[in-house]
Amino acid sequence: MGELVNDEVHIVHQAVRPEALVQILAGDGALPWHACALGQAIVAGLDPDAQEALLATPAQRLTGLTVTDPQALRQMLALTRQRGYAVEAHAGTLGDAGIAAPLFDASGRITGAIGIVGPAERLLSADRQQDLTDTVCRTAHALSQAAGTTDAPPTA
Repeated sequence: MGELVNDEVHIVHQAVRPEALVQILAGDGALPWHACALGQAIVAGLDPDAQEALLATPAQRLTGLTVTDPQALRQMLALTRQRGYAVEAHAGTLGDAGIAAPLFDASGRITGAIGIVGPAERLLSADRQQDLTDTVCRTAHALSQAAGTTDAPPTA
């Protein structure tokens, strides 16, 4: 679970499986918004002025597959907003992927996102991606309802 602080997503809660091979986050637990599904899910729901302010800041390339071009990022955000969740692969760490959905407060404002991160071949496999996406979206919806939102966030 993460929240946007300036141009980074700060991880506010992380559950790591005991058998996980690596712990992705080190240090302060912050990731560039454009290089993780959590950030993409949050920024896709911001107002256009806030999005443009973030897009005006040069995006750091973390891997050869990190999207940094502002126009490509705009297209990615439009797709994320349309479907109601974000999917990223290899943008922050080669071999890893993420699926995330936004969290809303009682006023309908995006307050953060919840998602999963893991090996791309597991998360994005044909037999698992839809189930994992559905789970992430249902969880985000339940948390948003618990926070008092009356509008149903989009689901997968």
